[in-house]
Amino acid sequence: MTATRIGRINRRHVLGAMAVSACPLHLLAQETFPSRSIRLIVPFAAGGGTDILARLLASGMSTRLGQQVVVENLTGAGGTIGAMQVARSTPDGHTLMIGTPGSILSNSAMQPDLKYSAHNDFIPISKFSDSPVVLIANKDVPWTSAQEFLAAARANPASINYGSAGLGSIEHLSTELFQLLTKVQLVHVPYRGTAQSLIDLRSGTIQVIFENLPPVLKLIQAKEVKAFAIGSKDRSRFLPELPTLAESIAPGYDSTSWTGLFAPTGTPAAVVSRLEKVVMEVARDPKVSAVVRELGGESVGSSAEELKTFLLQRRPIVEQIFKSSGTKN
Repeated sequence: MTATRIGRINRRHVLGAMAVSACPLHLLAQETFPSRSIRLIVPFAAGGGTDILARLLASGMSTRLGQQVVVENLTGAGGTIGAMQVARSTPDGHTLMIGTPGSILSNSAMQPDLKYSAHNDFIPISKFSDSPVVLIANKDVPWTSAQEFLAAARANPASINYGSAGLGSIEHLSTELFQLLTKVQLVHVPYRGTAQSLIDLRSGTIQVIFENLPPVLKLIQAKEVKAFAIGSKDRSRFLPELPTLAESIAPGYDSTSWTGLFAPTGTPAAVVSRLEKVVMEVARDPKVSAVVRELGGESVGSSAEELKTFLLQRRPIVEQIFKSSGTKN
């Protein structure tokens, strides 16, 4: 090969390299993402409200990204096992997590020595859904209202069992807030997920749960459990006859269960931006919104900045709840 020919080849290589280097890295990342299937970690058991919503989101994301978004349930320790795996994963957008009040806020508040930081190790992408907590009870309990339940709890401290999906879960957080505001004492029975706690609620092993509305709406409508009050500031349009906890027995009470998409810190900004856009599109799809409403929630589709601001506002409140209760994990 002649020197002239070699020079032409080298010049082509150099010019090609210069073209690539001139292309901003965030554009390269956006063009190549996703390059394979995406793992969407749900740090709670299958069958619960978070899992149901995660699968709905995953389906919509798969269609829009052109790659399969595979839901994987990694349960245990109130969501910390799944969260820890995501925090330690390669930050390229191919391992994501559905975050909840428990996994993102409660665990850090209860465990100062947690091996990951929900604040520092995750990037908020978008809030996907929001739904109220509802106070439900076994259908055979003698109480017929929130007032009668509160009276029974005050008359016999530590005599009523409540279930949760584990320490730090939305059920646990919501009940701790209730106990803080009403000065009553209930007995906590933690489970690995919502499904098992609902089985025991219906059998009478536990008496009450402050549960996320989506997994129990049909049970309430079928009168398989008793519903006493809604935990959001306003009454739910799905159960308009139910008073709020704030208006009935716990002034100031406000607890909702949200889901959001999170990526490990270090994920390229272009990838985060694309995922943000996709979640917003899925959440605002009329068909998806209808399904979420049918479950008892509202689809949101917030911006990454909106979710970040929301978390900064909620974090000190959650920390105060667990500090006051003395709950540690």
